Amino acid sequence: MRRLILSLLLISIVGCPREKKKEPEKISAYGLTLTKNSPPKEVAGLLIKGLDNEDESLLVRLVAIKYEMREVEEILKSFSKRLTPERVASLTASGWLLTYSFFLPGKTRIEEERIEGDSAYVYARGEKRDGRMKTLEVKMVREDGWWKVTAGLKEED
Repeated sequence: MRRLILSLLLISIVGCPREKKKEPEKISAYGLTLTKNSPPKEVAGLLIKGLDNEDESLLVRLVAIKYEMREVEEILKSFSKRLTPERVASLTASGWLLTYSFFLPGKTRIEEERIEGDSAYVYARGEKRDGRMKTLEVKMVREDGWWKVTAGLKEED
């Protein structure tokens, strides 16, 4: 399903030249500051704050761009198009916002963190607009020393 959605979104994308950006030493927003030493649970906490506030400029800074670039390259090969890191980050953040739009802002709490080498899973529990409680699985990977969030927030009961 994820590949199908990405395929449809990516069909219309035309690649642009890449430009190297300097990586920040920290990411700060909503009274929280992340560094390369921040655990996945803190990254997920800032992700939830960004989702609560529909803050796409923050969300794109949390995307595991290298991981997602590899994931969508196969799809793009079939359409002979290139995708920029900025576009991947924007598409991923938009997907997060769409998934999270079914949850009540401010009603999601981080519950658990599981680290497995350079991968991590953080579980957050939130209230959906229909009153049901659901768990979101947030997958992260290490990129350049930072914990970054992959596409596709997975919803569980």
